[in-house]
Amino acid sequence: MPSAPLDKQVSFHAYSPDGKACAVSKNDDAVYFYDTQGNDDVTKWKQKQVVTEHGGRVSGIDWCAKTNQIVTCGHDRNAYVWKQDNKGEWKPTLVILRINRAATCVKWSPNGDKFAVGSGAKCVPVCHFESNQNWWISKMIKRHKSSVLDLAWSPNNKFIVTGACDFKCRIFSAFIEGIDDAGSDSLGSLLGPKANDFGECLMEFDHAKAWVQGVSWSPSGNRIAFTGHGSTVTFVHLSSGGNGEQHINLKTLPAVQCFFTDDDTLITIGFDHNPTVYKAGGSDSSPAWKETKKLDEAKVEAKKTFSSSASSARNMFQQADSHGKKKEAGLEEPPITTIHKNCILDFCLRGGGKFSTAGVDGRILQWKV
Repeated sequence: MPSAPLDKQVSFHAYSPDGKACAVSKNDDAVYFYDTQGNDDVTKWKQKQVVTEHGGRVSGIDWCAKTNQIVTCGHDRNAYVWKQDNKGEWKPTLVILRINRAATCVKWSPNGDKFAVGSGAKCVPVCHFESNQNWWISKMIKRHKSSVLDLAWSPNNKFIVTGACDFKCRIFSAFIEGIDDAGSDSLGSLLGPKANDFGECLMEFDHAKAWVQGVSWSPSGNRIAFTGHGSTVTFVHLSSGGNGEQHINLKTLPAVQCFFTDDDTLITIGFDHNPTVYKAGGSDSSPAWKETKKLDEAKVEAKKTFSSSASSARNMFQQADSHGKKKEAGLEEPPITTIHKNCILDFCLRGGGKFSTAGVDGRILQWKV
């Protein structure tokens, strides 16, 4: 279901567990809290609070369903954990991340007792609350060679997968003693004997000389996927020891984010303005992934076509280059008929096969797979 646009670009958004509230970043240093009243139509939302604790652009928002806490991070190199007071106002607790470059993304762990922050400092702070000190403590993962653009948690709360500008996707142990169960499980067994060693790089994958800018972990924990700026999406089946990679070259512009809705369904979003669905076929041990559909069914038809004549083509480009006459030269771009009119930047899983997307066009749209 489409919603009306907000007043400017929506970089990040996160819904409350009951869907009656939404926290939004509009590409500035503020966080905007809306009362949605459970309605997907943005025109019926009411802005309840605006907070400006961050001293730089907000670069990540995540809402924890288990604890009803929000975590935000920003280019000011800080993170804040937000709780509601008795009056319903959101109050922050500062988290010192100990990074010397901007934070780029933030995600709560599935149990809500930790969160991890990507950064331009080539590291990932993993933060947990120390009740004895009444403070959030950060432990550092430092194996990256460039900025960390995205991360995702494993379903068992112990591991994270990261994507970075050094063309790598990596799986790390984020095990913290006293918080996580030290006992072995199926995923821990797959990742080896150092699975409980915090900060240990357990697996590493290449992305053919392109930034890895979106990563996701399947609900069962057996599969990961990552997308890159080279217009590819890669699937890895972990039970094969990380050797069963499948690369798909996209026919469209690069995907910015990807996420599993179930073990056999992945959705990518990004520069082509249209969520794309991939499905797994074949066997569980060797699934073959393929694109099945785009969720926005609108068709784009060009108004004009290029002439096959070499001289006509040359004239068209000369006209466009010297006079900027795209229409006269026959180079008019086709109209954008998708509901999103610009790059899709962010998503939020809503449950029941539903998710929302937000983008540069200022729209928050609701979808169902």
